[in-house]
Amino acid sequence: MEKHKFGLYELNRVSASFGMRNVFVGLGAERKGGDRFEAMEAMSPSSSSSSSARMEASTFDEQSMHQSLHFSDSLMDLKNLRSQLYSAAEYFELSYTNDDQKQMVVNTLKDYAVKALVNTVDHLGSVSYKVNGLLDEKVDEVSGTEFRFSCIEQRIRTCQEYIDREGLAQQSLVITAPKYHRRYIIPGNR
Repeated sequence: MEKHKFGLYELNRVSASFGMRNVFVGLGAERKGGDRFEAMEAMSPSSSSSSSARMEASTFDEQSMHQSLHFSDSLMDLKNLRSQLYSAAEYFELSYTNDDQKQMVVNTLKDYAVKALVNTVDHLGSVSYKVNGLLDEKVDEVSGTEFRFSCIEQRIRTCQEYIDREGLAQQSLVITAPKYHRRYIIPGNR
């Protein structure tokens, strides 16, 4: 492994490249209205195109697919966070052992760790908000489907009762009661 002498410029560059610009862009969440969390739209260079594509989506299936892809990207970023943090830790460890300004490296590492922790917690909040929203949406969908199913069952019962009543009424009209009772003469009783 090649040894480098790390200076202030390199530490700031690594802090920036492993920090908010590359690793945590889009991992943070910003509050929008009430206590609602929305993921930042700066996930990647293609995020602006994904947000415009979301606006252009005309059907529910397309919107659902875009939301699913966006959520999947957020989860992938969260999974990749571990390796990125390990890389940053190795870099800071190397800097600390090779740099004369150890206090500056420690301070930079502290700042980086705090920002990383805050952004990770924000990202987890954003992901949990999305999961809750998705679950609420699916529960509402199921409730709506159950309600429609219940309405259809009620209509079927009502139709069946109507058919039964109409059938009885028609049968009672078809059967004519005899006007006169027949008398039976039993032979031998005369």
